Amino acid sequence: MQTSKKLVKTLAMAAIADYYQLDSSAQDHLYGIGAVNELEQKLARHYGKKYALCCASATTALLAIALALDLKNEQFITTAFTYGGSLAGWLLLGNQPLFVDIDSLTHTLDPNAIREVLRAGITDDVKAILAVDTFGNPCDMKALRDIADEFGIWYVADAAQSFGAYRDRLPASSLADALVVSFTVGKSLCAGEGGAIVTDDGALYEKLVWFTQHPYRQYRDLSLENQFGLNGRINPLSATIANATFEQALLDLQLYQSHCLAIISALNDLDLTEAIPDHLDFYLSTFFCLTATWRDLPQEEVLLRALRDRGFHLAIAPVPLSPIHQQAAFVAQYESWVSKVSAATEAHYSRCFVLRDLAN
Repeated sequence: MQTSKKLVKTLAMAAIADYYQLDSSAQDHLYGIGAVNELEQKLARHYGKKYALCCASATTALLAIALALDLKNEQFITTAFTYGGSLAGWLLLGNQPLFVDIDSLTHTLDPNAIREVLRAGITDDVKAILAVDTFGNPCDMKALRDIADEFGIWYVADAAQSFGAYRDRLPASSLADALVVSFTVGKSLCAGEGGAIVTDDGALYEKLVWFTQHPYRQYRDLSLENQFGLNGRINPLSATIANATFEQALLDLQLYQSHCLAIISALNDLDLTEAIPDHLDFYLSTFFCLTATWRDLPQEEVLLRALRDRGFHLAIAPVPLSPIHQQAAFVAQYESWVSKVSAATEAHYSRCFVLRDLAN
């Protein structure tokens, strides 16, 4: 893994040097050409989609999607177990989250819980599902797609942690109307900062260009310009790095995934934790965080010793996020929007933990 990391750094440094040597590239990103276009084409091919649009960050990308879909002062279904940035842009536009239960295996939205809310008629104002591939675990996107189609609502996916993950042999969240990926530190493809939106919807793509890109690109793609949108385009150096390291990053991820799957096999054999999916045709996480859930009472020393005997030198750490509905900043700003999460879901989450590899 260390050798691969050095190779990624070498590729990134070479790409930056090339960028500064080519005078013609200085304004390429304003038009959405050069490295930006190459990166977008790679992302579109990876997900099997028609369009990809690079943005300043995944958070900016999610805000742009809400603007493009005219989601303002609306209700949307989502998970309380995610990073606040997943919801930030939507909340700023006055949208109200309805938190539903999570699946006990993947920690992602439970489709059955969503159906219960929608069929019960608790609210007739839900306009979208905002799903999150929490910890790099792919959501049940086929079920979410069916629900969105049945009820005539948008299905948007925060796939910031799941680039390189698969479910049902398809890239994670690729059945969403629009999905967002991230290129910040710790992600599968790291370029310092940046993100992208991937979609098949041509009308949505045009609106996203209108809201986020430089007027030069707007005129190139739309024959119109909007000087009053966001400066939401990606930094040209981030696009250059991401484009140069794209293939190697996915190869490195495959090595990491194989390592995590070996740990999971050992965990499942030990039977101290809930079984974790390891059927590659069905489900493959990026293991942004390798999480496990205690089956009964925690036995940290027993688990770590047994894993060490199998050649895995690991440490146990808390799950690195606090449920959104419990965060002081969320409650202070959106107290009237705090919706209940079931005691069963909260109890499940309290039994989760992260395994950190001490060898890397």
